[in-house]
Amino acid sequence: MVTLPRRTTSAPTGERYAGLGLKGLPFSAEPVLNPYSDDPRTNGAIYAEAPVRDAIDKFERLLIPPDDFPNRVRIASLWSAGDVQQGRGMGKTAMLRFFRQRINKDWGFTQFDGQFSAAVIYAAFPSIVGSRWMEQLAWAALVDICKNGVLDASLAALRLNHLTEAQADVVLGANGGSSGDNLLDDDLLADHQIPVSELNAAVERTLLRERVERGTANALANRAFESYLSSFRRDGHIEPYYVPRDTKGLVYSRDLLFNDIVSYLRAAGYNGAYLFIDDIENLTDQMARRHRNQFAKEFGLCTVRPGYANTEHNFFSCVLSTHQQSAMALSQAWSEAGLSAMAPLDPNASNSVELPLPTPDQARAIVIAHLDYYRTDQDANGTAAPFTTDGMSALVGRSSHPRVLLANAARAVQRAAEKGVTSIDVDTVREAMDDAGPIATSDFTAGIDEAL
Repeated sequence: MVTLPRRTTSAPTGERYAGLGLKGLPFSAEPVLNPYSDDPRTNGAIYAEAPVRDAIDKFERLLIPPDDFPNRVRIASLWSAGDVQQGRGMGKTAMLRFFRQRINKDWGFTQFDGQFSAAVIYAAFPSIVGSRWMEQLAWAALVDICKNGVLDASLAALRLNHLTEAQADVVLGANGGSSGDNLLDDDLLADHQIPVSELNAAVERTLLRERVERGTANALANRAFESYLSSFRRDGHIEPYYVPRDTKGLVYSRDLLFNDIVSYLRAAGYNGAYLFIDDIENLTDQMARRHRNQFAKEFGLCTVRPGYANTEHNFFSCVLSTHQQSAMALSQAWSEAGLSAMAPLDPNASNSVELPLPTPDQARAIVIAHLDYYRTDQDANGTAAPFTTDGMSALVGRSSHPRVLLANAARAVQRAAEKGVTSIDVDTVREAMDDAGPIATSDFTAGIDEAL
């Protein structure tokens, strides 16, 4: 007899951590962020603003000024101190995803006080990119566009533009409340005698007038853009971004992003958007010099030179996250492409935001932000509990590098739960570090001495 797996109706309760006053483990054991995850520990929902307040303030001044949006910086850089290894896990990705969540939650309505709309498109690369760099960058952005909700939000706005005032009132107010989701409910529209095929055709005509290519316009108007992208591939998928001998989609990716998508978003009412390009070293570090030159020129063509709808309307502001070692490798090509004058690759430049290594106090704030999110007793918010004073000092003394810090914090909380204790003291932290091996325990003695 075969025993079938059974689906439960509720998720695990996290009772293992209840004795510590926590609803679950506040730290991911492997703190690598994923914007599409439902886990707040990895999707950017938990973010300690105080430790990076200066960097946030500069980012806002450069890129999201509500009173001077048309003159925001076109290309900015987000830096971390150190080389390739030290620069990873310093919080660049967390900051990009913090702003992504903040803007995309209502497409800039809150961020810009209801004055206009904007969106964040996020491009990242899970591994080193070996060819077709600009095309793969554009394809990565198109994949995010398929996932982040902006296509549906835009189609809802375009459909609304083609309804009469009476139709709009009925549709938006259906099912007991005003909801843009109703505009995407074909059955609901049909129930109110609104022919969906005619509505889609009207949207398509609007996009064609905005110079969206016909095939793209049809796909966007009919909620079929992801299928349209996959149709360019023999494997029928949109990921991974590059498949050898299956590169037809990459041939069109730049035009799709910097022409058609820009025109689509503008037609839907967006005043501009942000293209966040995370860990650009995954694009550039393995390039030969001639390939860097080619990439820099193509990047400039797509983002600041005449020729695309993006540059015609100054639509995308680009933010590149990087570190100094990778930027040095790209700097000569960047200069030869004429980009250095407007967007220097220098952490001290006016268009740059740099994230330094957190101080011990800032590291404590990072840990506490995660603890607060998972507390059962909100009155304890802002405190180090369940860490004791010496336990927190030992944890922070081990390392204030954000990725290492959060991984070590996860180990300490897990160790405390295993022991069944209600607080995490210096001995528990030491045991957790010992269990983790030499990488996690190096430089630990300084933290113990400080704590004691």
